[in-house]
Amino acid sequence: RAVFDSDDVLSQLRAVQAIVTHLEGFPPERAQAAARRAHYYGAYTYRAIKNLLRQGLDLQPLPLALAAPATASLPQPRFARSVAELLHHPAVPQESEIESH
Repeated sequence: RAVFDSDDVLSQLRAVQAIVTHLEGFPPERAQAAARRAHYYGAYTYRAIKNLLRQGLDLQPLPLALAAPATASLPQPRFARSVAELLHHPAVPQESEIESH
C-alpha cells in the first residue's frame, strides 16, 4: 500500500507486482522484516527492496525511535520562565506618563 501512496501520478501496479513476486521467494519472516525496513526508510522501489534482501539488512534490527524525554524527571531550568510569564505583556507607559516623572 505504501508503494501505491508514494507516487500520485504514476500507476504503481507493475512495481507492486514485481515486489510481491520477489518477496514470495523468501520466508514470510524475512519478507515482513524487509517490508518493515523499506517502510521505515521510505524505500518503496523494487530495486531498493531487492538490495535490502540481498545485503541481508532485513535480518538486522531497525533503529529505535527516539523516545520523548520524561518531563517529570527533568529539573526546572534556573532561568526559565513559565508560559504565563512569557505571554504576559506589561503595560507600556504612555508618553504623558513618562514626561510627568
